[in-house]
Amino acid sequence: MTDEAHAGRTRARPRRAGLRRGARAALLSSALLAGAAGGVVALSPPAAAYSSPTVSLVGHGYGHGHGMGQWGALGYALAQTSYQSIVGHYYGGTTLSDLSTAQEATNVRVALTENNGNSVIVTSGSAFTVTGTSITVAAGGAVYMDPNGSGQWTVQTGPNCGGPWTGPTTVSNPTAVPNTNPGLGDSNTATEALQLCQNPTNLTVRGSIEATYDSTGQTRTVNIVPLEQYVSGVVPNESPAYWGSLGGSGPEGQAWGFQELEAQAVAARSYVMAGIGSYGGYADTCDLSCQTYRGTLNESATSDLAVTDTMPDGVGQVMEFPGGAVAATQYSASTGGDTAPGAFPAVPDAGDSICVPNACNPNHTWTASIAVTTVEATWPQLGTLEAIDITGRNGLGDWGGRVTAMTLVGSDQSVSLTGDAFAGALGLNSDWFTVTNSLGGPAVGTAATPDGKGYWVVGSNGSVAIFGDATYDGSADGLPLSRPVVGMAATPDGKGYWLVASDGGIFSYGEAGFHGSAGNLVLNKPVVGMAATPDGKGYWMVASDGGIFSYGSAGFYGSTGAITLNKPVVGMAATPDGRGYWLVASDGGVFAFGDAGFHGSMGAHPLNKPVVGMAAAPQGGGYWLVASDGGIFSFGTAGFHGSTGSLTLVQPMVGMARTPDGGGYWMVAADGGMFALGDAGFFGSAVG
Repeated sequence: MTDEAHAGRTRARPRRAGLRRGARAALLSSALLAGAAGGVVALSPPAAAYSSPTVSLVGHGYGHGHGMGQWGALGYALAQTSYQSIVGHYYGGTTLSDLSTAQEATNVRVALTENNGNSVIVTSGSAFTVTGTSITVAAGGAVYMDPNGSGQWTVQTGPNCGGPWTGPTTVSNPTAVPNTNPGLGDSNTATEALQLCQNPTNLTVRGSIEATYDSTGQTRTVNIVPLEQYVSGVVPNESPAYWGSLGGSGPEGQAWGFQELEAQAVAARSYVMAGIGSYGGYADTCDLSCQTYRGTLNESATSDLAVTDTMPDGVGQVMEFPGGAVAATQYSASTGGDTAPGAFPAVPDAGDSICVPNACNPNHTWTASIAVTTVEATWPQLGTLEAIDITGRNGLGDWGGRVTAMTLVGSDQSVSLTGDAFAGALGLNSDWFTVTNSLGGPAVGTAATPDGKGYWVVGSNGSVAIFGDATYDGSADGLPLSRPVVGMAATPDGKGYWLVASDGGIFSYGEAGFHGSAGNLVLNKPVVGMAATPDGKGYWMVASDGGIFSYGSAGFYGSTGAITLNKPVVGMAATPDGRGYWLVASDGGVFAFGDAGFHGSMGAHPLNKPVVGMAAAPQGGGYWLVASDGGIFSFGTAGFHGSTGSLTLVQPMVGMARTPDGGGYWMVAADGGMFALGDAGFFGSAVG
C-alpha cells in the first residue's frame, strides 16, 4: 500500500527541530575505547583472521543427491504416488523393465568389508559343509579359515566361534555352504542360515561365505547369495520397513508408504545388477559403502513383500537405459529438494520436505558449526584462515544450489576445492550448503534477537549471516534479484525475519509472514528500510523520499512522500505499540508520525558524516541515530553508550540495532564488521 493511497489521512505532520539539550552527539575518544571496562565496546577481530572462532553453515540434504532421494520417495508415496512413477521421476532417461530369466538367476558376490584382513570364522544353528574339504560342521559348531601366507587357507573346526580349533586342512578359497539355504520368510532362517562370527554380534546371511584373496593378496570375505535374497537384505537397511505402514490405504492392500519400499527394491536391484563383477575383481558389490547390505538384519515381512511385489512376472524389475543396459540407480538419503545432475537429469524433489508423524526428514535442512582450528588443521597450508569464498554452484535451489567450487583463503596460501571435497573432509551432510557467518555481498543492515544474545547481518545480495542465538531461516542469496536488498527486520519472537529490496520486494523467512510488497509497483524513489509491527503480523517500508508502504497489521500514520526534503530518508523505526514511527534523513532530520514523540534531531547541525540509520528506545521515549563514521546521537530516554566516531573505520557503518533493555547497541559496517557497545554482547562479525 503506498503513502499516496493514504494522502488524505495523515494524522501527524512531520516535525523537525534542532538538537535537544539532553541529547549527546557521540565522539568517543580512542583512549576511552582502549581502556573501557565492563564490555563497553568490542570491536571486530583483525581482518587477517576469520571473523569468528567457528565456521557456521546451513545446508540441505544428506548424501550426493544423485538419482532417488529416499526421504523424497517417501514424501511422494505419502502423496499417493505409485512406485513406478517414483522411480520414473528420479531416473529420467530409463524405463522400468523386467530382468531376463538368466539375469534373475544371478548369485551376487557381496564383499563383507567389515571383515577385511581377518580370518574367516563361520557358525550356524544347522550343519554345514566347507568346499574343497571333507569337513562337515555340526549344528552349533564353527569353522576357522585362516590365511597361511601362501595364497591358501588353513581350515579347522571347533565347538563354537571361540574354538579351540582342530584338524587343519589347507585349501584355496574355502567356502562355507549351508545344507539348506533358507528363502525369504522362512521361519527356520535363524537356525539354517550361516553366521559370520564377529565381536560383539554375529552377522547372519543367506547363501554361502567364502574366504578369498583380492588381486593384491589381501584377505577378503565374500557372501555368495541369490539376487532377490540380496535385495531383501538391502531394502530394510536403506529404507526403514515401518515406512511401509505409513499413510492411508493404497494399492495392493498396503499403506501408501509401501510404494517407497517398492521403489527402493527396484533401485537396489538395478544398482547391483549394473555392477556385476565390478568390485575389486573378486566381488560384485560391497556391504556398507556400495549399498547397505546387512544380511537378514532388519528384514521384515513388509520389506520382503516389497521385493517380491516388484517381480510381477517372476523376475525382478529394474531401470534400463535404451538398448537394455541396466542403470546404476544411485540414491541418497535426502536430496535437499533438488537432485544433482549426473547419470540422470536433475529434477525437483518436492517430497524431500516430508514431515508427518513418525516420518519427518531431519536432513532437508541442517546446520553445522566447524571450529576454525579444525579447518586450519585439515588444510595446514592455509596458515590462518581468513575467509571462505564460494565461487561456483550448480544453479539448482537455495543459494544457487550445490557448491561446485570454493576457495579457502589463508594467510599463507589459498586452497581451491569442490564443495564435495570440503564436505567430505569435515563430515558435512552434503555439498549443498552456505556459510552463515559470512556474507556474499556488502552488509546493508542488522537486527537483534529478542533476548539480545545474538543478531543477524544481511548483505546486499540477500545473504544472511547469523551470530549468537540468531537462527538461520533462509536467505535470498543465489536468487536473481531485480534490485539489491537494503534492509531487514526480525519477528518479535525471533523465529523469522523479512528482507526488503530497493524495489520494495519482500522476502519472508521462518515464521515471518508475507503480507505484501511493492515489488510490482513503479516507485518514485527506492525503498531504503523497513520496520516490523509489534505483533509480527505486518511491516512498513520507507522510500528515500519518505514514502511509507504499510502491509498487514501495519497502520499508515503519514509520510513525507509529498514533501521536498533537504536530504533523503535513510531509515525508520516503529514505536513499541506499533501506532507510530519515526523516519530519519541523512542529515539527521527526524520525522515523527502517529504516537511517535519527537525528541530532537540533528537536522540543523553540521555532521562529519551522514546519518545512515536509527533505532528506537525500548519504551518509545527516545531514539538513537547512527552516522556512517559510527557517531551516535541519542535523544530522549535513549542512553549514550559510546561510539566509533573518533576511529578510522575500514568500511562505513550501514545500520544499528539496540539491546532489549536499551543499555547498549550494535553497529554494523559495510564489510560486515560488528561493533558492540554498552551491554551489547559481541558474538562475531561477517568480515571477510
